[in-house]
Amino acid sequence: MQSKKNLETIPLEEGKTLKKEFDNYVDMAENAVDWTLFCAYQLKPSFTEGIYKIIQLPSMQIAYTKMDGGVMFDYVAPEGCITFSLMKQVSQKACTDHLKLETGMITVADDKKMYNFMCSGPVEILDISLRKDADPILLKKLTEAVDKYYIDPDLKLTTLIKSFITEFVTNETSLERTLSMQMQMQITEAMLKLLHEQDAKTAHFTNSEKIAMKIKQKLFKHMDHTMTIEMLAKEYDISVKSLQNAFKSLFGLRPNEYMRLLKLNLVHHELVQSDASQTSVQKVAQKWGFRHMGRFSGYYTELFGENPSVTLKTKNPLIDGMNTHCVERKEEMV
Repeated sequence: MQSKKNLETIPLEEGKTLKKEFDNYVDMAENAVDWTLFCAYQLKPSFTEGIYKIIQLPSMQIAYTKMDGGVMFDYVAPEGCITFSLMKQVSQKACTDHLKLETGMITVADDKKMYNFMCSGPVEILDISLRKDADPILLKKLTEAVDKYYIDPDLKLTTLIKSFITEFVTNETSLERTLSMQMQMQITEAMLKLLHEQDAKTAHFTNSEKIAMKIKQKLFKHMDHTMTIEMLAKEYDISVKSLQNAFKSLFGLRPNEYMRLLKLNLVHHELVQSDASQTSVQKVAQKWGFRHMGRFSGYYTELFGENPSVTLKTKNPLIDGMNTHCVERKEEMV
């Protein structure tokens, strides 16, 4: 599968560790070693502030990620790996395409699939990416559990991984192979013990939540000025109130808030890419459905921390993580 990534990540050799703080999408994506992150939407101010701590073992990578929250993006797990993701802390709402994420949950992802991640508040995640040519028993169990989840009782596995991260990443030291192998064996044994003690679970959503997931993904990939919540509710045969409740339950946002945030990000992306001599803030904002410029400017400034005219005039701005493939739009405003 082609991930369509627009940024190359930093490689990490066996036995090496990495600690990187980030405060923008480019750094967040570039320092996500072996992960592909793209199509980023900012849902709250300062959404990309966070830190990575990563250890590369012989056939396994363990990583700690902390994000302040309020972000949505597509991702692909490290190539040639099955990834075991432990939710160390989910403070508000967080989800992938197929799961509502909660503290203590463990998800299983395959590198051949593309996933969408969204969180409305701070999250801490520990990832164990295991190469597909590693322990065959463990890999068989994990392959059968892709897109399902486990529970980490008393956060024992979480505590083990976090202890390794804390001990060895602080000074970005290199690990001797013997120590790397010992750590990898200890993690493998802990994972096998956990998988032996429980079966993988399948997510359960209400009918309203299933519809909300479909609508969220539809809006994420396609946006035009003709869409309204009322139209979407009618199309999917659901009441507006039920749709609003489902969005709040899953994403911590009302549908109208979600649509507005998507449109603000699309305006931001276009302003970043535009030449101030060739277009105007008003033209771009109206293209994406904003009619009242005063309200639009207030929403935009609150989310991105600057007036939209400043964004348009900024020279050589950072890549904002959204390529043309990230959203389709069938109509233009006239």
